[in-house]
Amino acid sequence: MPITLPKEPTPKKNDLQNLTVLLHGGKKIGKSTFCSHLPNAVFAATEPGLGHLEVHQVPITSWQDFLNFCNALVNEKHNFTSVVIDTLNNLYAFCCRAVCEKHKVEYVGDFKAIGKGHVLANNMFYETMLKLANLPFGLWMVAHSTDREFETRTEKYIKTVPQLPDKAAGQILGMADMILYADLHEEKNENGKSTFRRVLYSKPSKYYEAGDRSGALPPVIDLNYEKFAAEYTAGIAAINAGSASPASGTGVQKTAASPDKTKPAAPAAAAKK
Repeated sequence: MPITLPKEPTPKKNDLQNLTVLLHGGKKIGKSTFCSHLPNAVFAATEPGLGHLEVHQVPITSWQDFLNFCNALVNEKHNFTSVVIDTLNNLYAFCCRAVCEKHKVEYVGDFKAIGKGHVLANNMFYETMLKLANLPFGLWMVAHSTDREFETRTEKYIKTVPQLPDKAAGQILGMADMILYADLHEEKNENGKSTFRRVLYSKPSKYYEAGDRSGALPPVIDLNYEKFAAEYTAGIAAINAGSASPASGTGVQKTAASPDKTKPAAPAAAAKK
């Protein structure tokens, strides 16, 4: 297909349902429940766990199943506006298995050329996910988290990241408009007693992987889709109006702002490490 240069700038992706989002967190924190409230969403269910939710879902048990699912999104008439992959970890494992079956090896590390299996799997996985992200649907990628140790010249620290191999994770993180980390937020009352609430962290931190290209989200939001959508909408409206700051948030920014600068402001799970 011939390429022509653009005549106008590409409009901003302000519609929440057009974004590519990576949502990661611990097991049973409520990631699937959160995504179940996405309007007109269909789940690519790569593992059991949606039985308690009333959602449109397609069971995915292999990489070919996922390719068939993507083809159906393009070729069938439907009203879905968002796609939820739950979970990304299992989908990557299916991709590795497909590469192994194609090349008649048992593990991706069994290729004669060191690292070739991982390169083939990463490329196939990323290319397919990129094509899906470019379709006119919102894409939500749900992943389990894991803790990894990082070391600088002066210290070692633990960071919570999506549970994917480093290179595959880097590719997915790069294509995401938002990286949301679901965890427990600790608050203390006047008596020093701790209470915990389920929240999303949206800003980069030393202790967890997160980020928001839109700049519309507050640092901490309740793990509730309706509140999340309201915060995003208000934030975008403030940015479009030329406001100096995005949405006010849910009242926890004062205790959780700038988590990189003060260690007590890190998420509950990270603070324990």
